[in-house]
Amino acid sequence: MNGASAEAILYAQARALEHAAALPGMRPLRIHALAFPLHAAELSATIEERGPFDLLDRYVGLAIAEGGFTRLVDIAAFLGVTEHMVDRVLRFLGGIGHLEGTAEALSLTERGLRAVRDDRRYTEKQERLRLYFDGVRCEPLRTAHYARGVRVLDREAAYAQRTFRLLPETCGFRPGAVEELARRPDRSAYDLPDELLGLAVLEVGRAFLPCYAIRAHDGRRLRTLVYSGVAELRDRHLEEIIESWPTAANVMESADSEQPRDHFAEWMRERDIRPRALSWIDHHSVRLVLPPSRYSGARDKGAFSLAMLGSYVAPRGHVLQLWCDDAATRARAVLDRALAYATATRRTVAEVAEFLDRVCRQLEPGTAVTVDDLRRHARQAGYGALDLAE
Repeated sequence: MNGASAEAILYAQARALEHAAALPGMRPLRIHALAFPLHAAELSATIEERGPFDLLDRYVGLAIAEGGFTRLVDIAAFLGVTEHMVDRVLRFLGGIGHLEGTAEALSLTERGLRAVRDDRRYTEKQERLRLYFDGVRCEPLRTAHYARGVRVLDREAAYAQRTFRLLPETCGFRPGAVEELARRPDRSAYDLPDELLGLAVLEVGRAFLPCYAIRAHDGRRLRTLVYSGVAELRDRHLEEIIESWPTAANVMESADSEQPRDHFAEWMRERDIRPRALSWIDHHSVRLVLPPSRYSGARDKGAFSLAMLGSYVAPRGHVLQLWCDDAATRARAVLDRALAYATATRRTVAEVAEFLDRVCRQLEPGTAVTVDDLRRHARQAGYGALDLAE
């Protein structure tokens, strides 16, 4: 994993930046690739499985619970079967925790009584599981952090990569953390199902959750927006921790204090872009204003595709918005992006209209671009009639 790109570990920074920029009034200024510290607790647990009873097993339990028979010989006589058959059933029921006592004094356990009442056979099965706790407060992660799209790096993989900066843990693993979680009524919200019992910690290792921390200005103050692989992109759980964690604030603020122009300069020279192309929108954010010819999609140095107009790049973490002062070019970019959106999969008219509205707010084409405009653009581009659901 040494030298692995951000996309190989998480996803492209541009995806997080686009999401942040679409939030009302939000301007992304700086993006940090961080690896958030975790405790990975390996646990053993028992789970109670349900299944149907064999007929004789069921009748033996009923004979004890409802018939009041407590001796092997009496149960066999009541059911009209051999004592050998009943003995085999009793040994089985005792082995799965339904029964206790001797052949002369039998009784059902709590589990055995539930089994008779529910007409279900309950058996215990050993499970192994892993739970993650943050390295700042030693609190459990949410169920969303266990989803398929979330990539947690073990210690070896985290130290092998060079893309995400490892943040140090500030809190060791608390021995009582698992017990505290097990007692919570909402434990299933932290990926611990209610049916898992008898939790025991086997070992605890270090792990890291890659994420992007975006420093953004909302018009009033600086904010930190955090993006990991959770389904809704923005990770509000980590966000709440990082915003109140001095270590993370110090790491980001030390990088934020650098002069952006120093980092833009080398990136711009490589693309034959002059410094005067930088245009500050306000005290905090900056655009890279290029002529329409730079959005030709050619492979020339310093050329960009039309779809990138209005999007964000981050040379060494400092955010630049790609821009063009020509309104007609921005309008074409709106149409191209909307056409790609509408044809990627079948969309509804309402979905396309909402997408157009959002992209128009971002690209400011001068006049509103409508669904009818997009239909005409689709025909001119050779797509024919645009198939949109009502």
